[in-house]
Order: sequence, then structure tokens, then C-alpha cells
Amino acid sequence: MRDRLCSKVGCAREATSTLTYDYGDQMAALGPLGRTGDPHAHDLCAIHTERMSVPKGWVVVRHETLRV
Repeated sequence: MRDRLCSKVGCAREATSTLTYDYGDQMAALGPLGRTGDPHAHDLCAIHTERMSVPKGWVVVRHETLRV
């Protein structure tokens, strides 16, 4: 299986997280890389995950995996 790459144009880094939007609720959800690619989601590398921003007034929900 081929590793999934960051969705940002020109970025060839391996994706580490998945970003989805809910335009109606003005919310973005950012979490661990989804199991499969979703055409309605954006896979991001670690650098673009940290730099991610949303429009003013939007809420960002960050889901993190538990590390034991």
C-alpha cells in the first residue's frame, strides 16, 4: 500500500492527519489520518497540520489519539 501524501499543492510529505469541514456550522475537524482516503477530506503532513488556519469566526476541533 502506498503512503498517502499531503493534500497541499506542491507538498510531497507523508500525510499524518485528516481535516474535514462543516461549512454550515463553520467548523473544521482535525484528527489522526483516516483509515481510507475520503474525497471530502484533506490529508495533511505534520507541517501543514501545525500551520492550518480557518476563517475568522470558525471553530477548530482537534481530535488526538491517546498515547499510553
